[in-house]
Amino acid sequence: MISEEYNSLFSKNEFYPLQKAYTTPHFLVLIIRFPGRTVAIYIGRGNQYQGIFISEKAPPSYLRVQDRLLDYLRKYLVGARLGKMEVGDKSMVSLFHFKNEHSDNAFLFGYKDRQLFFAKQSKEDVYLSWTGETLQAENLLTLVDPFGPDKISNTISQKTWEIADYLKEEEIKIAGKPIQRKKEKFLTRKINNISDDLSNVKNWSLLQMDLNEDKLDLNSDELKIYGQKIKLHGLNSSWLKRDLVFKKIKKLKKAEQILTSRLVESQEEYKNVLKGNFDFEVTKEKIIQPLWITHQKQFKAQNMSYNYKNIAMGNLTGMVGLDASSNDWIRAQSSKEHYWFHIENYTGAHCIIKTEDFSKLTFEYLEAIASMLRDYSKLEIQEIPILFTQIKNIKGIKGVKGAVTVKKPKHLRCLYKNWKEIISIL
Repeated sequence: MISEEYNSLFSKNEFYPLQKAYTTPHFLVLIIRFPGRTVAIYIGRGNQYQGIFISEKAPPSYLRVQDRLLDYLRKYLVGARLGKMEVGDKSMVSLFHFKNEHSDNAFLFGYKDRQLFFAKQSKEDVYLSWTGETLQAENLLTLVDPFGPDKISNTISQKTWEIADYLKEEEIKIAGKPIQRKKEKFLTRKINNISDDLSNVKNWSLLQMDLNEDKLDLNSDELKIYGQKIKLHGLNSSWLKRDLVFKKIKKLKKAEQILTSRLVESQEEYKNVLKGNFDFEVTKEKIIQPLWITHQKQFKAQNMSYNYKNIAMGNLTGMVGLDASSNDWIRAQSSKEHYWFHIENYTGAHCIIKTEDFSKLTFEYLEAIASMLRDYSKLEIQEIPILFTQIKNIKGIKGVKGAVTVKKPKHLRCLYKNWKEIISIL
């Protein structure tokens, strides 16, 4: 049984440090350091992912997600020392003993209707995820038994290779996107393409010189020179043709400025990738939510005005909704082509930037948007998982304020920064 395999890692009933915690869409993962060995304990988040699995591998970066379950684990378990596991009667629940500032605590998990639930005991205070209550009790198991948890299939069939298969399957789904080498190749191609385009548009100076010295053959229907094609068909006047060439030169000058800026940004990004400092594309798997009841107070009466803020960022403007009703309302005030942003897997503020051109949103702007949403959502995370798309891909859920379904989502991870230097509140 997995409980026996797990407990065999402990000698003399000692407690060992729980160094890290991760969550994937399907598992919560505890990283424990034993003498000479690090072990990853995978706990299924529900549905078909139930029970405990032991592996030598932590989940890869692209598979990790951030949600309030991870915040909870890191707050109460990471840094503690974990002890042996107990399995409840008829293998219905599993309970881990751990030590932090108190000598004897317990963290328990089980399943009810294929949903993961958990409970935490510190001294005589017990928190139950399925009610959201903190109670006084001496025996955690006595509070769980009446709840009637499902039986965990904790059998010999749960082998480490199943986690290896899980990781392999998820890697196939992601199609190798987060591999650093591919990121380097992509940026190399991008830099080369920008450089070629930049070299081409810089020929505007030669084109202008020939125009000024009347060296251009304007008698043809199409002018092909210095890598440019300028259609002159339908223009009979040489002055109209000269004016068209002049307008082309102005466009090339502007393109040179834009491409020069993009080249500098891409070269800087490439340097960061070589150092391993870049954002992976994250998994798009839907997260299995635990059975976790929270009680949120309603701070606003329904007849009050919408709670939102107008923002400005360079030449761009937008709106931030600060509650569920306002998150719905700001979408109605915007074009379907505008861009919508939200912190993935957390409840909180939504943001809309009123632009149809995503290229205007530099990475610095995206970091500022993520950081602003983090503060308005009252989160304390430093790494912010952002979900974004155009409003036309957003659909509200009938009867649930602020809830949406998202088609064609885009994902990005940003580090928290001082956004108030970039975004102005109007």
